[in-house]
Amino acid sequence: MLGLVSGCAATSAESASPGQGVSIAQSKSYAQLLRNEASSRLPSIVLQEVSESTDTSVACDDASADPAGLRRSWESSTRILISNSTATRIQSVTDDLVDSFVEQGWTAAAGEGSTETLTLVELSSTSSLAGIAIATAHKSEGQDPSIHIVSTGACAETGGPDSDEVTKLSEPQ
Repeated sequence: MLGLVSGCAATSAESASPGQGVSIAQSKSYAQLLRNEASSRLPSIVLQEVSESTDTSVACDDASADPAGLRRSWESSTRILISNSTATRIQSVTDDLVDSFVEQGWTAAAGEGSTETLTLVELSSTSSLAGIAIATAHKSEGQDPSIHIVSTGACAETGGPDSDEVTKLSEPQ
């Protein structure tokens, strides 16, 4: 599991303020649509399987700034295992994915925590109410090559992590 990309993406949290009237349901919608769009851009020939997908609300601020966790956004992620025949090309596959967003006006920035076996790129757009992080895990000992896509929607004012508006969105549909 790539824990480096969890949490609220600063780009999306800053791009929409509560004054813009974004609800947690809208944050979820933006995040899920962006995650799905990004994963659909991967060529099917390289995909072995989707090993994990998650959807959850996350706090936008740390506990000192928002102790009740009222400002929340939605985080949608998927981890896709790459076929062995494509493992050596995993970085070029990810670069093509990032480039497809940059060509549409998104800004790409290298994420903190990139190493020889893990690269992280964060994408943002002033026209989107969600941000996205794409991590590439290269084949290394004990680690399968994979692409981890995490999309985080805009922050919204909620009743907190246990409020009806948040818990109902977390229930399986």
